[in-house]
Amino acid sequence: MNNTETILFIGAHHEEIEAECPNIPAKLAALGHRVVILNPVGGWNWSFVRKLGDGGRERIIQEAVAAAGELGCEKVIWDFPIAEVAENRLEIMHKMADFVMDLNPSIVFIHWAEDSHADHRAIAQISHHVLRTAPSLVEDYQRPFNIEEVYAYQVGINQTGSFWPDMLVIADAESMNKAEKAIKCFYGTSKDMAKSWWKNVQTKTGYWSHIAHDRPAEALKFIGPALPLKGFKLAKLLGEDLIPASSENWLFKKEYQ
Repeated sequence: MNNTETILFIGAHHEEIEAECPNIPAKLAALGHRVVILNPVGGWNWSFVRKLGDGGRERIIQEAVAAAGELGCEKVIWDFPIAEVAENRLEIMHKMADFVMDLNPSIVFIHWAEDSHADHRAIAQISHHVLRTAPSLVEDYQRPFNIEEVYAYQVGINQTGSFWPDMLVIADAESMNKAEKAIKCFYGTSKDMAKSWWKNVQTKTGYWSHIAHDRPAEALKFIGPALPLKGFKLAKLLGEDLIPASSENWLFKKEYQ
C-alpha cells in the first residue's frame, strides 16, 4: 500500500496479543501496515517459566517472536516480572513513553481497564497514561507524536469483565488460520495452556458471530483520544471488516420508548 500506518498493540505478557485477539493484527499486517506487539511483562519469574529450567526464557522468547511472525507482526518483550508491575510502574511508564515516541504509531490497542488480571489492569492504566502524556515523560519531547485512535481489546472470556464492544472486526478463514498457527508456536513451552488459548479465540470469535451476521469476529472498545468527526481511521483501513457492535438499527432505542 502507498499509505501505510504504524500500529501498536500493548499486551502485558509474552503470549499477548497472539492468544487474545490475533485476527485484528493479522488483518492489519496483511494490508501492508507495520504492526508491532509490545509485552512489558516478560514474566520470567512466573512459576511455569521457572519450571522449564535452563534455557526456558530463551525458548519462550523464540516462540513468542515466531508467533508474532505468523501474524505478520514484530514482537518486543521486556524483562519486568509478573505480579510486580506496581513495584516497577515508574520505570515501565518512562520506558514505554520513550518506546511509543520512537515508534510514533497512529493507532494503539491496549488492555481493557477492568480486566480481572492485576497485570492487565496495571498495564492498561500505564498505557493510557503514557498515550496521553508521553512528551512530558521523556527527555527528547520534540519527537513526532501523532496517535489518532486508541482501542481496548477483549482477552480471556473469564478475564475481561464489564465489556460491551463498540465495534467488531470480522475474522475470516485466512486470519483464523494465521491465529491458529501463531498460538501453536507456544505449544512447546505452554502445552495444554496454549491449546486452551486457541479454544478461547474460537469461542470468543464465535460468540460475537451472533451480531456479526454469522461471521466470527473480535471485539473492540473505542478509548480515544477524541471522537473523530471525519470518521475512524481504523474503518478506513479495514473497510467492511469493521462493523458496529450494536444489534439495533438505532442506538438508545429503549430510552425513547
